[in-house]
Amino acid sequence: MISKPKKKKKRSKPVSKTREIIKAVIIIAIIGAALRAFVIVPFRVDGGDMQSGLYSGDFLLTSKLSYKSDKPEPGDLILFSHPLHHGKKLIRRVVATEGQTVEISGKVVLVDGKQIGDIETVQHGDYRILPREFSGRDYMALLQVPSGQLFVMGDNRDDCDDSRGFGCIPYSSVEGKGLFVYFSWTPDPNAPKLKSPYIVPAIQLFFYNIYRFPSRVRWDRLFI
Repeated sequence: MISKPKKKKKRSKPVSKTREIIKAVIIIAIIGAALRAFVIVPFRVDGGDMQSGLYSGDFLLTSKLSYKSDKPEPGDLILFSHPLHHGKKLIRRVVATEGQTVEISGKVVLVDGKQIGDIETVQHGDYRILPREFSGRDYMALLQVPSGQLFVMGDNRDDCDDSRGFGCIPYSSVEGKGLFVYFSWTPDPNAPKLKSPYIVPAIQLFFYNIYRFPSRVRWDRLFI
């Protein structure tokens, strides 16, 4: 009896390490994009409107899920779209919600007729109290927050763009609730600027930041 020749088993090709790395990077990118689209939104604070609660250069993590079932409450930090400047995002603190009344008298904020206690992050950098005839900063007539809207203010009460200027904001403009600062970077006006053709300035900026990384990071503000 003639035996049939055995078929040689095909050797499986070793999986390329490069291919595995590329797959891992793609998976991480997809997960990151999904988290950003549906769960979290990172936000970089620019300017001193929220000082000393948040500083320019703070990177804040905000949650998109926080207000899916609940509504913002007084004291919450919220990320929202600026009502007057398309595409601009702001972080401010909720002072009053729908149905509540707000009044400001000589820098004192009254909600439903009662003075609200300033939290430790609220600051007044200007001791002067400006007359209502010249400014709406320190005085504001009694206002009832409309249904479905919020009255928000910055922690830097004397130098801030908030509801005293642009009015109440709708719930629909709220994009997330501020959770914590995960990174903080001291602004450096001497850092190279990104400008056309971008390649050379980008390389310069990269090495500039690498060299100054230890001194520019606010280590005491990480994960607070």
